[in-house]
Amino acid sequence: MAVVAGKSKTTAYLLWFFLGWCSAHKFYLEKTGIGILYLPTGQLFGIGWLIDLFTLGSQVDNYNLLHGLHEGPGVLQGLQSNNQNNQNIVVNVAAPTGTTPEVKISAEKQILALSEKSSSLSLKHIVSQTSLDMEEAEEAVKKLVSKGMAKEQVSSDGKLTYDFS
Repeated sequence: MAVVAGKSKTTAYLLWFFLGWCSAHKFYLEKTGIGILYLPTGQLFGIGWLIDLFTLGSQVDNYNLLHGLHEGPGVLQGLQSNNQNNQNIVVNVAAPTGTTPEVKISAEKQILALSEKSSSLSLKHIVSQTSLDMEEAEEAVKKLVSKGMAKEQVSSDGKLTYDFS
């Protein structure tokens, strides 16, 4: 672990006030690119120098935060360790447009929902009105009959129906 001294707001403001014309406060905060831009343009025609009056404190805070530094007792100090760097990565993934996730409803629930419309159902009616194929429908109806939720009925013409009343 290495102890790294943070940047001081007092030093930054003193550099800004006395040597701001040569971008000393920008170089102090290791903002070399903007420091070089400030030099030939006269601190962006004085506007940048004035803006720095109000933002220099937060620039120092941002520098210290970026370098893992925290405010200690009276002095800015920080402990930097490669082992203790916390990195949070957030990935936002949009759902494909035009599609909605398909919710799987059990065969029994589909049949019971259909029985709300008509208390007497045939396998043909169940298969045509649900997403079930013939085998799934037969298996689900047998479960419902075994649990006493439906009764098998054979009509006079030999058609098998299920009564859910």
